This record gives sequence, structure tokens and C-alpha cells, in this order.
Amino acid sequence: MSSEAMQPKHETFRLSELRDLVATGRVRIPDFQRPFRWANQDVVALFDSLHQGYPIGNLLMWKREAPAQRVTVGSIDIDAPQRPDALWLVDGQQRVTSIVNAMDARSVGDGRFAVGYDLENSCVVSTLGRHSRAVMPLFRLFDFESAWQWFEENTEFQALRGRYQEAFNTFNAVSVPATVLEGADEDKLRVIFDRINQSGKKLKSFEVFEALNSSVSDGRTLRSISDAVARSTSFGLLSEDQVLNVLKARRHPDYMRDVRDEFGDERRRNSDFPDEDRDEAYAQTELVLKRATRFLQDNCCIPHVTLLPYSAILVVVARFFALFPEPKRRNKELLKRWVWRTIVKTIEGTISSGNVQTRTFLKSVRRGDESDSVQELLESVGERVTADRILIPTARMNRSDSKACVCAMWSHYMRSEDCTGQALTALFDSLVGDYGSAAYLLEDYVGYDRMGEDSGGRYSSLANKILLVSEEAWQDGDALRAFMTAHADMLMLPDGTEESESQVDPEELINRREEVVSLRVNEFFDSMMAWDYVSFAPVELS
Repeated sequence: MSSEAMQPKHETFRLSELRDLVATGRVRIPDFQRPFRWANQDVVALFDSLHQGYPIGNLLMWKREAPAQRVTVGSIDIDAPQRPDALWLVDGQQRVTSIVNAMDARSVGDGRFAVGYDLENSCVVSTLGRHSRAVMPLFRLFDFESAWQWFEENTEFQALRGRYQEAFNTFNAVSVPATVLEGADEDKLRVIFDRINQSGKKLKSFEVFEALNSSVSDGRTLRSISDAVARSTSFGLLSEDQVLNVLKARRHPDYMRDVRDEFGDERRRNSDFPDEDRDEAYAQTELVLKRATRFLQDNCCIPHVTLLPYSAILVVVARFFALFPEPKRRNKELLKRWVWRTIVKTIEGTISSGNVQTRTFLKSVRRGDESDSVQELLESVGERVTADRILIPTARMNRSDSKACVCAMWSHYMRSEDCTGQALTALFDSLVGDYGSAAYLLEDYVGYDRMGEDSGGRYSSLANKILLVSEEAWQDGDALRAFMTAHADMLMLPDGTEESESQVDPEELINRREEVVSLRVNEFFDSMMAWDYVSFAPVELS
């Protein structure tokens, strides 16, 4: 870190100047990749403070180059040009976003920025819900032409033009103080940012990382990486935390380390990729996530993030493919065994799903030792503890055992001659996107109307659910019955389902289905874990 003292410049900006600087792309807001945190009442309180003359705190800006890119600030999209002198907001995102959006007509309809000025009572108010007709929206107040048009539309308030002028003059006189850092090195900026982040609404780990380490030159962010992986693989949207964990895990096994100073000299020396910069780390994280998710889909029958029983599985698999982009076929088979042995033993409770266990797995994956890494992963899971079957659980898609069992159901789709892998995976992703959860792809085998209120939990059992990955089957009851008849084996339906639907006791129907589902699901687990086979490493030819 340089010992040269920074020379911060202290400036002030009128509200209209902030609006114009954002609109022209000079002020940039680092993409923290979080939803806008302020609610409408926070924005109203901000403008009330501005109107009353209360201080709202300093903005902190970093003067540095910015690329040409599309920038989103609240509800406003801006095609910002490349600039050598952009002002990046280190502190003040919420305030500036609120000011700019409340002043801009493009934000009309976004309730967060629904703020107006009550001309009768001379105060700032929310325009959500019922309010006086004497309330002028702020975006009109800051635009003379629009304000005069408002008075023409509301002629009964012509006598309040003087109060409008007073309000306009008050807001126009407001100056927001800002400290602009120029020539500051990134180490110093991290210290400043960290100290700012010690109070107020604390940022999450990935938000701190993104604020200080986002890939500025090519516009990549944790969210854009997630979007790119989803588009390429149909695996669904990974969270920013998941992407960040993979980024860190591919560089070093301690994936829970502090995100600050990730690209500092000491971290670089300890990284498996010491020569890469931020841009390369982001690009390689995107690439390795695509490899890892395709492996989970094609080799492990885990089609989608909503069916991933444990996020740590993705983190470990991604590290493996980061260090060994083209592994031997035998090692891919063994890695699949590790994936499912880990999932099942975690469900059984014989190994932990916590961070310590995950770090142990990650440490097993070492650069230059592909086969040894896989063997050590298998050893870290241990031997088979029990031959007991996994019980069919309640259909709760936030639970790992339900997700694992639905993956087994999915495997029967993948075996079907009527289905093709990538197209079917894309359909699964599309349906989950339409409905919001894989739970909505589970259709009742025996309907609630036949079970009654006192079903003893049998109605909610996964044995009473059919995985439907078909647009046609969801059209109506006739289409569903036709699909079930045509694909009884793929859907794990017991023999004689159609004939016995109206004749057999509902609970007996579910019992029959449970026998089939339990057999097929556990056959799937046995096949994936392959406990009965020796997990020898591939033969190395000299």
C-alpha cells in the first residue's frame, strides 16, 4: 500500500446536477447486485430532510475510468458512454438512486419512488394510496413545463402557484456534499469502504465483494455470470452467494474466507491462479460454472438448481473442473459416485453439510493430482454405513431428501426414448421459471378431494406426487390422463393405475405407488453411489 497521503476533494452537487450526472453516465453506481433496499417511506423521509434543510450526509465518490455500458439506476436504464473521469459512488447509492428516480418521469409506476409535494400543507408526502389532489408529484415539481401543465389540469389550485415556487426554490438551493477521491489506490479504498460498512444496513458478503472487485472492463458481475450460466445450461439462476463461493473456491479451498482484499498480493500468492486479475477470475468462474452444471445435469441427473440437494456439491465440483477442465472419463464416473454418496450420507446424517466438511472436501482437490483428488474425495466420504433404503419423504421441495428423490424421478425421463436430454432440461427450466418452483411440477397421484382432511400425511407424501415435465400434460385433465397412460413406466406408476383409480381405496393406491417409487428411487441411488463396485483410479500409462 502506498504511503502517500490521499488528497480528497470536497465538492457539492445540486439535486439537478446529480440527476444530470447520472443521466449522462458520469456518476456510476457500483452494481452491488442487491435489490434496492429503501422502501417508499425511506425515500419520502429523504426528501423531507432535503426540504427541511436537514443534513443527509456526505456522498463518497471515486474518480476513475468507466467503460461504455448499460447502467440501471432504480427504474432508469442509461446507455452510458466510456469515460475517463467517471464518479463511482462508494457510499451514497441509496440516496442518489432515490433522488434521481423521484425526480424522473421514467420512474412513474415504481412505488418506491412515489413521492410528491403537498401544496396545501407545504410538506413532502407519499403518493401511494389515497392522498390530496393538491399533491404534485416530485418529477413534475422539478420540471417547470410539467408543473405548469399540472396547474392547467388542476385549475382549482391556481392560487397555490406561489407555494409551488417556494418549494421549487427550496429544493433547487439544496447542495449535497460529496468527497471525491482521485488517485486513491484500491487498498485504501477497501479500508474506507469496510469502515463505512460497519454501520447502517450492513452489506452481505457478496455485496461487499462486488462493490470492490466487480469486473469493470467487461461489465461482468456475479449476477451477469449467473445469467450467462442459466442461458447456456438451463440450470436455473444461481444466487450471487453461490457464484461468489465458486469464485473463491476455485482460487483456494478456504471458500469462507473474508472477501476483502481478494486480489491483493498476499491472496494472489496463495491462490491456485496467482497470475489472474479480476477480469480473468470472473471470466473463468463463468466458464467453470458452465462445466460444473453440465456435469451435474449429464452425469448426475441433477437437472436444475432447484433440485440441487446441497449447494456445497456445486462448489466442490466447480473447483474440480477449474483445476482439471478435461478430466479422464473414469474420474468423472468416480466424481459422480462422490456426489451421490455425499448427498445420501448427508441425508442419512452420517456426514455434515456444514462449512467445515465442505472445506475438507475442497482441500482434497489439489492442482496437478486429478486422480488422487478424486480418490481423496471418496475417502473423505467414508464407507457405506447402512444398506437401509431411503424412505420416501413428504413432498417439501425446500428439503434435500425431497430434491434427491425428485432427481431419481427425473432420471426416468432421461432414460425414456421419447425424451431428449438438452431439450427436456430446457423445458424443465422453462416450466420452473413459469411456476417459480419445482414443487409446481408435482401433480397429485390421488387428488385431495378423494383423500379427505384426515389423510395422516399420506396426501403430502412424495409417493403421491408425479413429476410432470410436459407442456401438454398440464393443459387439462384429459391431456394429463393421456400422458400418464402413455408414460406409466417413466412416471413410476403401478400396474393397473387407470383401471383402479375409482375402485381402490385412496390410501391403498398411494401404498402401491410408494412401493414402486421406493424401489425405483433406491435403485437410482444404488446405481449412482455404486457401493458394490471398486472405485479404483484410472490406470496411468507410462
